Order: sequence, then structure tokens, then C-alpha cells
Amino acid sequence: MPRQQHGLQVIQHLGQTYRAMQSAFSLKVGHALPRWRILLALHECGVSSQKYLAERCRLDPASLTRQLQAMQKLGWLARAPDAHDNRVTNVRLTAAGQAVVDEALPRRAEFFDDTLKGLSTSDIDTLNRILSRLEENFARTAARGRQTERPGA
Repeated sequence: MPRQQHGLQVIQHLGQTYRAMQSAFSLKVGHALPRWRILLALHECGVSSQKYLAERCRLDPASLTRQLQAMQKLGWLARAPDAHDNRVTNVRLTAAGQAVVDEALPRRAEFFDDTLKGLSTSDIDTLNRILSRLEENFARTAARGRQTERPGA
């Protein structure tokens, strides 16, 4: 089979696997993955700037803002200007938001147990190594693409 055909199969399989993982995660944990990443980040770091959250959760700022607005309406988090820099908005979990995280953490642990069944530690290490290599290759390809988009760069 030609290398391009292999590449197509890998990329399609990766996309299908990711979509299946997102669906299973949402059903098991009770939260869509982007929302959960925000909740977990706030649980782990306490107060955080929106900029830091966007970077940590790998969300574009507009998408993060929409998620934060929705969670704020649910009473799960509070946002306020930074005391030292009005340009910065800080975010923290409320007691209700912390309760949501506390309730979901055991389901998240079960999700990991369920989805890693049948994989040895060596399998997981190999998979992580391969996924890291793919991510590096994607980043390098994207960087080259950005360079060709800019005339004179």
C-alpha cells in the first residue's frame, strides 16, 4: 500500500478514535471534554487568568469565553478583574463548581480504567510516544504552512 494511503488511514482512524473518545467521555463523566478541561484546570490551580486557561486547555480565547459564560450562568465559576491589572480577568470555581468537579472525578477515574483495559504499561508508553511524534509532525507541518502563507517571510 502506498505511503499516502497509509497516511490517509492513520489520519481518518485518529479522527474517528478522537470523536469516539469525546463521546464516551461526555457520557461517562457527564461533561463535554472542553468544559471538563476548564473545570479540572480551575480545580487544580485555584484562581487563574483567562489567558492562562486558554493556553492550558488549548482553547481559542473566544471559545473559552463562551464556555466560561455558560458555566458562570450555571453558578459554577466566578470571574473578576485582576486586582493589579484591569486588563486581566481571573476565574475561580465557586462552591457549586467545586461540587460538580468532586462529583465527576470518580467517573473520570472509571473512564480511564474502562478505556485503558487490555493495554499494558508498555502499550500505553508506546502509544504516548507515537502520539507525541504525530503531534510534533503536525506542528512542524503547520509551521511550514504558516511560513508559506506570508509573502516575503
